[in-house]
Amino acid sequence: MLTVVEAEENKSWQQAIGDVQLAINTTAHRVTKYSPMELMFGRVARPRELVVVGENITDVPNVPLDQIREIAKFNLDRSASYSKAKFDKGKAKIVPFQVGDLVLLKNEERNQTKLDPKYKGPFKVLKVLENDRYEIVSSNNRRTYKYAHDRLRRVPDTSELCPSFDTSDISEDETGEIEAVFSILTGLMGKDDSELEVQMNLS
Repeated sequence: MLTVVEAEENKSWQQAIGDVQLAINTTAHRVTKYSPMELMFGRVARPRELVVVGENITDVPNVPLDQIREIAKFNLDRSASYSKAKFDKGKAKIVPFQVGDLVLLKNEERNQTKLDPKYKGPFKVLKVLENDRYEIVSSNNRRTYKYAHDRLRRVPDTSELCPSFDTSDISEDETGEIEAVFSILTGLMGKDDSELEVQMNLS
């Protein structure tokens, strides 16, 4: 509003701030349906630019202050419930941690570079707190911390990182070939370049 006043009426914001404040105080709010002036003093007011010439402004009736405040409170609660329901609808469901779970703690982004690890830990969950918060303890210095759920991540299960393979469908010949390849690779590990070159020449 200050920008509009400065652009169209050629005023500085210091000169226009009084008119802008009056316009805000006398304009009905989108949620409450009443202006701040009505809710504070129980009077319907308008900026002087909107007063019709010859109109007797003393004839403007008072509004029932207690009644409109109750209506405004009802409208505020209804708007808050609608906003919360809309937010919760798009919010991801949280799978809570349990006491004893191992978790990782997300590092602060302002102290990170692109190559730094995103998480540190592991930490152990000591206590489940209210509002999706947890008390965790470090495995190094036994110091405890309190963090929200969105800062934590469950330590991956080793079975997820290294899945087991079903070898029931592999024949004995294929099993022998796999073991031979594995034996060769195991023999090559730990040798330097000179040893590998000698072995290749002999073969």
